[in-house]
Amino acid sequence: MTTFRQITKWVTQYQKRQWEFTPYEGREYTAALYEKQGRIARITLNRPEKRNAINDKMFEDMLAGLHQANDDPEVRVVIIRGAGSTFSAGHDLSSPIGEESPPVHPDLTPTVRDFYNIERRRCNKHEDLFNFPKPTIAQVHGYCIGAGGEIQAACDITIAAEDAQFGVRGFGVAPIGVYGANLGPWPSGSRRMMAGNMFPELSGKEMEATGAINKAVPRDKLEEEVMKWAEALATIPPDALAVTKEFVNGLLDITGYGAHWRAHYEGHVSIQWVRFRPDEVSFYRAKKYGGLKGFLKDRAAHATPKRKRGS
Repeated sequence: MTTFRQITKWVTQYQKRQWEFTPYEGREYTAALYEKQGRIARITLNRPEKRNAINDKMFEDMLAGLHQANDDPEVRVVIIRGAGSTFSAGHDLSSPIGEESPPVHPDLTPTVRDFYNIERRRCNKHEDLFNFPKPTIAQVHGYCIGAGGEIQAACDITIAAEDAQFGVRGFGVAPIGVYGANLGPWPSGSRRMMAGNMFPELSGKEMEATGAINKAVPRDKLEEEVMKWAEALATIPPDALAVTKEFVNGLLDITGYGAHWRAHYEGHVSIQWVRFRPDEVSFYRAKKYGGLKGFLKDRAAHATPKRKRGS
């Protein structure tokens, strides 16, 4: 008969095998830095010259830091923040082939199945953060857009500077709150319902008003406020936190969070497929012939116009 101890040992061994691709023992962190202060660990997105635009190396360092924190029994809380002027400007679309996207070059004529597999691999990184067993706090300042917003929303708590900027550049509107799983049938007019709607780019203060983040504070009070929350969480028994977090995440999955991730894959495939009809938009084809700036300019010109505040 299999005992609870045997099951626990097997699960631990399985989890360690899953993380062999991002070992942290002796690791030199560069694109994301890891540091520990007592019971609190900090992961700092560290490409300030690129406004912390995300490439594969940053994801690898961030995930390695998370697992170092997870395996350290002293660590109770993890804070994710950005170096320099910005939390993160999203995916680094200017990265060379192989550094970010596409992992399969269009010249190799990939199939739709290839792109689905690529997107599962890419998007699972956000799910790993969402399902991390210890509490996570996003400390947001400056821009938090695109994939940076996904990292923020996959954290359990977000504390932002009042003048931080959330959204997706170039589309004119941003699905604020979608990544936070606000997909359920919330009462009309409620903050939860508002947080799942389409909004223009919002400041930290406006995000707090919609209920999409936990708190917004003046920029010079951000570090102090984040540490206050982290230190409070660090006093709670870690096993109780882990069970509570698993319970809450399970409820979110019932409301449609898992379906949202699958839709995320499909959404990426819909703009990456290289054999579109002439009147359809292919990101990589447009980037190839018009350059990144040309593509962004054309996308912004056809974006949904920004609505006025309060309209």
